[in-house]
Amino acid sequence: MNSEEIVQAWAKTRGYRAAVGSVSLLEAVRSALQGRREAGEIEAGFYRENLDIFTYLEGVPLENPQSIILVAVPAPAYVLTFIVGDKRIETILPPTYVRYRKKFAEVRGDLAEALSGSGFRVELLNAPLKALGNRLGLLSYGRNNVGYIEGLGSYFQLVGLVSDMPFDKESLPPRPAETLLPRCRECRICAAACPTGAIDRERILLHAESCYTLFSESLRPIPESLKPPSPKCIIGCLRCQELCPENKGLLRHENAGVSFDAEETEAFLGMTPAMGSRAFDRAQAKFQELGLTEGLPVFRRNLKRLLRILGVIA
Repeated sequence: MNSEEIVQAWAKTRGYRAAVGSVSLLEAVRSALQGRREAGEIEAGFYRENLDIFTYLEGVPLENPQSIILVAVPAPAYVLTFIVGDKRIETILPPTYVRYRKKFAEVRGDLAEALSGSGFRVELLNAPLKALGNRLGLLSYGRNNVGYIEGLGSYFQLVGLVSDMPFDKESLPPRPAETLLPRCRECRICAAACPTGAIDRERILLHAESCYTLFSESLRPIPESLKPPSPKCIIGCLRCQELCPENKGLLRHENAGVSFDAEETEAFLGMTPAMGSRAFDRAQAKFQELGLTEGLPVFRRNLKRLLRILGVIA
């Protein structure tokens, strides 16, 4: 087997999907992104905070990077339970939040081992992975600007890698940018369901600055009138994806593996003078186990808001 066949065989045995392409695609994707910014199609603040962070090949420890490898790892939603007083509250963590960063390291290490006999190396790639996946034919866009893969729907995590493995298909043109799922050309279910109007009926590009997910991931104030479109989600939003026909029957729910007792929940929410207490330390350790410690203030704000909406706390 050649190196690309090794990558595909490796992905298949693990239930992943993968695509391999030339590093030249990185410049095409970068230019397209900058062009949209200059045309005013992407809100300046959103671009600065979310898209101006990509480093592409800068700092990649390879002398001669030749190929990019994109891996799609199936991702479930996780059920996270909090005990509040005598009530058991189940919240949802949408796919990709739990152990997100850890998954990159795991995939990179696993593929590096699979390629070790070939002499080629792989390193992590910091680039617009969804746009690359579309260009490589790994995924198509939905009307909601989410990536979709047949059989996985939109429930997967992308991991980008760069390698010194040669790519010998330069003559094969990549797909045009922003290939839309065929059924999305007529379907408007997600656009009609989005409470903030973030999904445009006339273009693929999301008005991301209006998306509830962005509100929920930031400590900027959420308007009181804007209720969580997915009532159980402690972060993010699944509304457009849950209603999408392409996702029918594909979302898996798994237990997060940790739960918060009444004392831990109370300490985490700051309803008792518990900072530095054992209960707070236990709660923090559980978020760390889930790979979520960077966003603790956001999760605290969101959980309080969710509990108030449910009428559990005042």
